[in-house]
Amino acid sequence: MTAFDALRYADTLLAGLGDQRPPSGGVRLHAPSDPGQDQAAHEALLVGVWSALARPGALATNFRLVESGRHVDRSRWVRSRVGDGEILHTTLVPAYLHSAVERGATLVISHLEALDDRVMLLCEALEYLLYARAWVNCYITAGESSAFDLHSDGHDTLILQLLGRKRWQVDSRTGARSPDLADDSLDRVLTPGMCLSVPRHTAHRVCGTGELTIHLTVGYEPLAELCEESGASRLALRPDRRVGASLRSALTGEVGPTTRIRWASRWPPHIATDDGHVTVTTMGRRIRLDRRLERPVVILGSGGAFTFDTLLAAAGLPAADLRALVAFGARNDFLICEG
Repeated sequence: MTAFDALRYADTLLAGLGDQRPPSGGVRLHAPSDPGQDQAAHEALLVGVWSALARPGALATNFRLVESGRHVDRSRWVRSRVGDGEILHTTLVPAYLHSAVERGATLVISHLEALDDRVMLLCEALEYLLYARAWVNCYITAGESSAFDLHSDGHDTLILQLLGRKRWQVDSRTGARSPDLADDSLDRVLTPGMCLSVPRHTAHRVCGTGELTIHLTVGYEPLAELCEESGASRLALRPDRRVGASLRSALTGEVGPTTRIRWASRWPPHIATDDGHVTVTTMGRRIRLDRRLERPVVILGSGGAFTFDTLLAAAGLPAADLRALVAFGARNDFLICEG
């Protein structure tokens, strides 16, 4: 999954949930008319899951095994050693892990975005579109019972079903303090490609269906700046940066036809214009550019990823001017240029 695919897929998911960005509108479900439409994205995310299982590295504490509501002692299913340079090497114990999951245990990988770049790109795309801080947890089970009882979370979530089927029962009453679900609550079996929006403090119960099933839970919290007046401009003052490197373009100034370009900030920039200039506030800095560069800046600030040729076709600028802008952005770290 590239940054191109991640933003398109994230936008497809949010559009499928309705006109308003979640969590507006309560519990919502997106079932694509063509389940195979985003098969490549699902497969890329699954590769990220398998990669994390194969190489947990120093982040073994991101893994939890939950059986009958209790955490299984990590010493049973994780092996760790300290190598040269005090580097922690960790591997999972397949035999114990497989039998536990087969019995109905759930393997949880917290902050999967820290373990795989593909998942990180999707997480960043959703953050950019939702103006929120997000993280991704993964849940793997093969039983019919639930490792977690009826519960609610203190943050909003998006559920992405990747493999197999999983039954979700979600209360129709946001914030209800009840030992059971309301009669008109959502009760659906999610299949690969489906996406579910669950607002914070909404009770839900999740059960397997007796087959291997994997889903991602994207937890997110809108940033405090958006609760204030001029929230978007305040958000642009945050220094947070997306993952990605521009070393080649920054050092050599080379920008080729297939160079992939995207905005470096984790949050959208604030763009203002006057008679002769466009002023961009991003990552806590203000950058003053010629007014002629406004269109490519606005295009890049939308959060997408573009090849140089694609951007050139939309920007309405001479190639030399656009190439100079991209090289300047790479050197000054407000654009990420890859490839």
